[in-house]
Amino acid sequence: MEMCFGLLQTRGPKTSWISLIFLCSLLCTWTSVECWSYFYSNTNNMSWPQARAWCQEHYTDMVAIQNQEEIGHLNSWLPKKRTYYWIGIRKVEHVWTWVGTGKALTAEATNWAKGEPNNGKGVKRTGVKEDCVEMYIKSDSQPGKWNDERCEKLKTALCYTAACKDDSCRYGECVETINSHECACFEGFYGEKCEQVVQCNMEEVTVPYKGSVNCTHMYGNFSYDSSCQYSCEEGYQLSVSRPLKCNASQQWSERPPSCELVQCQVLSSPAGGSMKCSDPLGNSSYQSTCVFTCDEGHVLAGSPSNTLQCEASGIWNASQPLCLAVQCPSLQQLDNGFVSCGDDADVMFSYGNTCSFSCGPGYHLVGPSKAACTSAAVWSDRKPRCEAITCQNPEAGAHLVTQCSRPLTKLWPNSTCSFSCEAGFELQGAPSTQCSEGGQWSEAVPTCKAIGCPAPEIPTSAQISCSPPLSSPASTVTPHPLGTVCIFSCDEGHELQGALSMECANPGQWTSAPPNCTAVRCPLLEAPENGHINCSNSGFVSRGVDADVMFSYGNTCSFSCGPGYHLVGPSKAACTSAAVWSDRKPRCEAITCQNPEAGAHLVTQCSRPLTKLWPNSTCSFSCEAGFELQGAPSTQCSEGGQWSEAVPTCKAIGCPAPEIPTSAQISCSPPLSSPASTVTPHPLGTVCIFSCDEGHELQGALSMECANPGQWTSAPPNCTAVRCPLLDAPENGHINCSNSEPVLNSQCSFTCNQDYSLDGHELLTCDRHGNWTSGQKPTCQAPPSPVIAIASGVATGGALLSGLSLAVWILKRLKQRATKFELNSNSDIEAPPQVYKSSIDSLI
Repeated sequence: MEMCFGLLQTRGPKTSWISLIFLCSLLCTWTSVECWSYFYSNTNNMSWPQARAWCQEHYTDMVAIQNQEEIGHLNSWLPKKRTYYWIGIRKVEHVWTWVGTGKALTAEATNWAKGEPNNGKGVKRTGVKEDCVEMYIKSDSQPGKWNDERCEKLKTALCYTAACKDDSCRYGECVETINSHECACFEGFYGEKCEQVVQCNMEEVTVPYKGSVNCTHMYGNFSYDSSCQYSCEEGYQLSVSRPLKCNASQQWSERPPSCELVQCQVLSSPAGGSMKCSDPLGNSSYQSTCVFTCDEGHVLAGSPSNTLQCEASGIWNASQPLCLAVQCPSLQQLDNGFVSCGDDADVMFSYGNTCSFSCGPGYHLVGPSKAACTSAAVWSDRKPRCEAITCQNPEAGAHLVTQCSRPLTKLWPNSTCSFSCEAGFELQGAPSTQCSEGGQWSEAVPTCKAIGCPAPEIPTSAQISCSPPLSSPASTVTPHPLGTVCIFSCDEGHELQGALSMECANPGQWTSAPPNCTAVRCPLLEAPENGHINCSNSGFVSRGVDADVMFSYGNTCSFSCGPGYHLVGPSKAACTSAAVWSDRKPRCEAITCQNPEAGAHLVTQCSRPLTKLWPNSTCSFSCEAGFELQGAPSTQCSEGGQWSEAVPTCKAIGCPAPEIPTSAQISCSPPLSSPASTVTPHPLGTVCIFSCDEGHELQGALSMECANPGQWTSAPPNCTAVRCPLLDAPENGHINCSNSEPVLNSQCSFTCNQDYSLDGHELLTCDRHGNWTSGQKPTCQAPPSPVIAIASGVATGGALLSGLSLAVWILKRLKQRATKFELNSNSDIEAPPQVYKSSIDSLI
């Protein structure tokens, strides 16, 4: 027969049997529940596997000991068996385990007899493992204690039947006690069988302006765990993003949110530019538009567009542009001079800045003294040069003799010049002058005044012609004036011996004596160096041979040059009646090609020095870095002294297309026709500015410029993802993140272990600044500790009253100490898992 707490299927004294039947009936009537029942087999001839199979076939399972009170009761009430009783503990994979739940036996839950378990000793002694557990019922020395034993031994099976059924509790756990069961309702449910659900006020779920709400109900309209998710129209955002949830206290988890107008970051006018905004809904809010313009001499940079619009996400559709001052070409220092553009290197060659030019001591500026960088990125004036300060060559008048301390092309400050007159003239003015620091002579250039000469003597067989004409050639009284020139000539067939002419010079003297007229003979002619002479009727005459007979009046001589030389001067000369040759003597010069004049950026290398570019000499050409050759790369000097090819020129190459980093944007001025193109070079002076996509930050130079010789001034930067700090799971909780790396918009959600509650936000989001939204990482809080009141005291009296009082006292104690415990069957019988609660000092 089945009995309540402490009732066993056994034989015993009649009085005790009847008393316990009455007690169980009374307790079951009071509690109106089904009872927890113990059973044991009438035989002790079962191994541990047989005993469990017998319990699972006829009842629920083998006994799972709950606490010391239960142990004390079983020990006092069960009949003593020589072989003792099997209970539901067995070693599974080297771990002592409650077979009904599959849970490992903890150290505080054990009730081993002294010196047990000693399976190791048993194995060494018998070679058989002791993997099953027996309970010493009514043992003389250790009553109620456990011992590990061989599972094949035959003992009495100790079983139990649970009172909980599958439908005992709808939304709760069926809690077993030793003599009762009750429903522990899940959060949000109540009623005897947890069949009732908590309701929240549906009127509190209001729809906000510019928004909508969508509610889902798991257990009934606006009941526990109902969720209402709000949303807003485009351009509006919720004041609280979390949904409203109906909780167990019949309250909504949040107040209904409002839909607020999306706000973008407030923009400001860029330096060197201006901004004009249109705000149809509100300042810097959704659909606001801002247009940026740059002042003269500035260009837009840092953004793909000059117009920004606030989007529904609360972010401007592009980065805010900058206004950068245009840059003029850099100015190099002057030779023998200086360029000053200020001390700020960043704006030295920027729009609006002015550079001044000056020269060192002894030099003066030729060209403008200042130049400003214009809005067209060019200088307002050409670059000047510094020239040495010199005085002008003092132009000598007639008959003036000038002698200077330095060559006429280098009359620097402190140079001096002295003056004198030719014979027959006297000085009119200062005899010397000095060049000042400012390049001016200290005295004016003087002049010469004629003194006069006597009449010249006319030779025999000669003719005289003077300028100005002599009034009386035979007069010796009246002088002629200084500067008078007289030319002599002989009759046909005669030659002049002496000066052909003479001049009246200072101080009143003729420059030479009158000549004589003798038979005509021309001067001796010699062959030019590196050449030959050939006179008519006389044959070839080499250089240095005396041949007076050959050079009489009427004879003609011709000239020629040897190989590698060419004639400079007349090729023929005739001996005239005036005893002079009809033309000057020529010379033979080596045949050379002219120095190939190199244009800008052209590098010339020749096989010989530039002054000795003889025939077959070669010159090769190349360009400086950043330029390419336009024309033939080399040329050769011909036998005639001409180059075989024209001198080439150099054309600027520019810079290659800049590399655009991952997650980056580029803006160039002038704009690139095709940033990926590597065919067309980008012109010198091109400025490119980089920006990163949202959620990334710039590592490296913000901008770079294409500079001579066709190289960018810096390498392209990198855009690295902004990362939030790494998060870990809270103690007694878990974390689940959307990405392995905490980058922009990564989300991490948090949950807690059973019986722990989340304190903080359930979801954190990584923003574009590298911070987690919604505050600090949440924590998992433990539930409050239960307060257990223990009552004691048992009334004394008759046999029946004493037993009844003891049962009532035990029942109260067990009800007050109930905690949850799950018991799972390992048998092949398809029975649902049962749940009962044990006290805090439970052994399970």
